[in-house]
Amino acid sequence: MFPSSTALSVGIRRSRLQIEVIRFYRECCKAIKRKPPETQIRFQQFLRSQFRQHKISSKDHEAIEYLLRRGKRQLESYQSDSIKDINV
Repeated sequence: MFPSSTALSVGIRRSRLQIEVIRFYRECCKAIKRKPPETQIRFQQFLRSQFRQHKISSKDHEAIEYLLRRGKRQLESYQSDSIKDINV
């Protein structure tokens, strides 16, 4: 028998900022699911590229908070029903 994923994560202690980044990523993933199926893959690629391009230290809280604010503003605009596709 294998332990569930929740059982594995019980021992992990995350900072407030880590939790906020994970929530934001999940929120982005949910927003992608509301886009047309034929464009979802491009939105997923864009999301991954945005998270990967910013390789910053986990101790650089100011930069992380700035990128979170910027990302949330971007997400608001991309959640608009008028945005159907994205160029990667």
